[in-house]
Amino acid sequence: MKATLYALMILILFIQVCPAQAGKAAPTKKEQSHFSAEDEGVRNPAAIPEDVLEIMGKQELVLKVLENQETPPQQLPPSWFSASIIHLSNCSEEDLIVEGEPPLSGGNTVTFWVFRSTPNGHELVLTAAAHDLIVRKARRNGYRELEMMAIITMRVDRVLFRFDCKRCQQYREKSEEIR
Repeated sequence: MKATLYALMILILFIQVCPAQAGKAAPTKKEQSHFSAEDEGVRNPAAIPEDVLEIMGKQELVLKVLENQETPPQQLPPSWFSASIIHLSNCSEEDLIVEGEPPLSGGNTVTFWVFRSTPNGHELVLTAAAHDLIVRKARRNGYRELEMMAIITMRVDRVLFRFDCKRCQQYREKSEEIR
């Protein structure tokens, strides 16, 4: 009886600590899953690892702004980005959503970079400009789906991304007029 009760307590603790591995797709309560150009940065900021900053310094948009600001790439200001930890696959991997801040953001859109954690560091799996980035609960190949949304001239455009063999690929696009 004690062994059964002890096993049940461990199972409950496991489900509370790691819902993704316990078969539930829902993120933890503290995890931000909706990012918007309307917000000033991310709601749950995280430090940006050096390997991510190195990758960011090689992005075309970032290089253009560095050039316009007459700033050398090795002096890339971390303040140009905000980041939040997300669990795309399971709770043992801390993936990252990076959002561009001024001067990398526009009036109604922001560039998002999605990084997947690997044993060798972070891997950039998606770069896209949008008004919103939504990390959905739905999963494909063990990874959560990503949805980008933009509002352009009286219509809403949505693009759904899914992981296919650990790469993030565009899956479906939908455009609707605003009524």
